[in-house]
Amino acid sequence: MHQLQRTQIYLPADLRREIDRQRALNGESLAEYTRKALGNRVQKGKKERANLKKLADEVVGAARGTRTKEGVLKWEKEIRRDRKLADQQWINRWDEAVKKNVSA
Repeated sequence: MHQLQRTQIYLPADLRREIDRQRALNGESLAEYTRKALGNRVQKGKKERANLKKLADEVVGAARGTRTKEGVLKWEKEIRRDRKLADQQWINRWDEAVKKNVSA
C-alpha cells in the first residue's frame, strides 16, 4: 500500500453536498471518494498529454520529406489538388441543389 499523506482542502458547500450525496450511494468515505476522483483526474491528464504527444508526433511525421525545396513543392501541389477536388465537390452539390429548386 502507498504511504498516505494528510491533505486538507476547502470545498464550496454545494459541491460538498453533491459529493456527500454521491458517496452515500456507494458507501464510500469522503477520503476514499476524494482519492478516486483525484486519481481519475490525474489519469485523464496523463491520457490527454499522451494524446497530444501522439498528435505532435504524427504532425511532425507528416512533414517528413518536405525539408527540401522539392519536397515542399510536392506537398504544396498535393494540398492544392486535394482542396481543388473538395471545392469541386461543393460546386457540384450546389449546382444539383439549384437544379432541384428550379425544377420544383
